[in-house]
Amino acid sequence: MRPTTTRTSTARRHVRRRLLALGATGLTVAFVATGCGTGSTPTPQAPVVTSASPAGSPTQTPDMSGSPTDAATPSGTTPSDDGSTEPTTPTSPGATTSSPTSGSTPSTTPSGDGKDAEGDGDKAGKGSEDKGSEDKGDKDKPQSTEHAELRSGDHGARVKKLQRQLLDAGYWLPSADGAFGPSTLQAVWALQKAAGLQRDGVVGKNTLKALDDGVRPKARTHHGHVIEVDLGKQLVLMVDDGHVSTILNASSGSGKPFKSKDGHQYVAHTPTGTYRMGRQYDGMYTSNLGLGTMWRPKFFNGGIALHGLGFDVPPYPASHGCVRISNPAMNWVWSTNKAPQGTEVMVYS
Repeated sequence: MRPTTTRTSTARRHVRRRLLALGATGLTVAFVATGCGTGSTPTPQAPVVTSASPAGSPTQTPDMSGSPTDAATPSGTTPSDDGSTEPTTPTSPGATTSSPTSGSTPSTTPSGDGKDAEGDGDKAGKGSEDKGSEDKGDKDKPQSTEHAELRSGDHGARVKKLQRQLLDAGYWLPSADGAFGPSTLQAVWALQKAAGLQRDGVVGKNTLKALDDGVRPKARTHHGHVIEVDLGKQLVLMVDDGHVSTILNASSGSGKPFKSKDGHQYVAHTPTGTYRMGRQYDGMYTSNLGLGTMWRPKFFNGGIALHGLGFDVPPYPASHGCVRISNPAMNWVWSTNKAPQGTEVMVYS
């Protein structure tokens, strides 16, 4: 019986060895299969960049670098008005703005949010009312204080008529309220610029004739929505398919040398060329070069932007290179989506 037992034990050992071998092979195959999925580092998926362009903006990719899209080359002497590609800590929207150039003539400056728009009701309007000679027969009717030639501070029916005519002609105003405040002055300056008249802000016979004649600047572009910046006339034009829909008083680079806070000297110049609206900042933006503040800037050429600066927008070039318009006008640009990212901007002299 022992030989039989020995053979049986030997057979069992052979079976066990085969089973162990098969098990090892299965484990090896399973390890290799698992390794096929982890043997190489997976390539991370690129982040999806969501365009900030609102509906209705051009389909072209915005030129975020601000490089011109034609042969015009921006002047190397013009610095970025902000000094960086990212916004610094914003100041309170209620902060007052000041002129960054000594050559400009400061006008009444509203709170940084520009919400006193015309300034006519709270500032110019109240300051021009003759409260001491109120008509006792109609106490609710404001006293008219109008010069023969309308000017800042006037208030009355003739001012309201002037405002309506300006609006009908395309010169931007928040409303026709009968008060000749800072926004009305901006519109009168824009008309005088377009007509080639003296930019004194006084509505004399020549200014009235220009308004009656329907004087308007002509567009240089013919297709699509374009923002044109006329450096010669110091105007910003909103153009749609060759039609000038809105005219804004503006102030561009003064051409004067200036020093930034880091001691570098530059020339305040606004380069000509065709660009695209790029980055934008919805609030008060503080320059890292010590050049003051910009209200709700929309950049189109590096650090050069269309932005608000209170009502410190004189009828002549006064900026460090940016294109200034009034705070209420800049609020209108944002609220009506007139300058989304990708919008073409043509600057010419």
